[in-house]
Amino acid sequence: MRKLLVLLFLTFACAPAGPSTQPNDAEWSVLSKDYQWIQTLRDAQKRPLASTPRQEQIELVLENMKKLQPTYDPFIDRVHEYHLRTGDPRAAKLLAREKILLGDEYMGVLARYDRAISLYREALELDPGNADATSRITLAETRRFVSMTSFASVKQGMKEEDVRRIVGVPREDWIKQVVQNKRVYSVWIYPKADGGASAVYFDNGVVYHTNWNAAAPPAK
Repeated sequence: MRKLLVLLFLTFACAPAGPSTQPNDAEWSVLSKDYQWIQTLRDAQKRPLASTPRQEQIELVLENMKKLQPTYDPFIDRVHEYHLRTGDPRAAKLLAREKILLGDEYMGVLARYDRAISLYREALELDPGNADATSRITLAETRRFVSMTSFASVKQGMKEEDVRRIVGVPREDWIKQVVQNKRVYSVWIYPKADGGASAVYFDNGVVYHTNWNAAAPPAK
């Protein structure tokens, strides 16, 4: 019996230790190098110009996300696992930074403001002192609904980038477009706080009409 106990003790004593539950430079160094590679891939992607038509901007951003995903998703999973296991604040800041970058895509191009706000709040949970996340939440809240004052500043003859600067951009599914006689007609629809919607109409990327009351709020 004593020999068996000694053998069991030696077996457990010689068992390999599990992954570290403390922040450590060895694992973080590997993750940091992989993150640099992610950044390299991201920087190499084609970025839309301010003058690029709205629909083309959306398509390019979605295409970039799709190209990066096979490399990005496994990396983020590894950082999540490391953070949950070790509580390393460096991992928390990296994850928060990525939440903000993704939120910026949802706010700045896709105009999914609710989703962007959710991502910024997740960033704050990871990194409570992150000023960028706090300021972006405020900005996204102001862009969720178009205001009468800003909408009134949109005038005939303006280009898409002018409208984008004044009232932001609508969601990708709130853009309607049709091609007739080699001309591109489109409408950008903006939600209002009362549940109604406003609209800006373009002819080949130039505003020719606006309508503050394009859609009435739902009946109560």
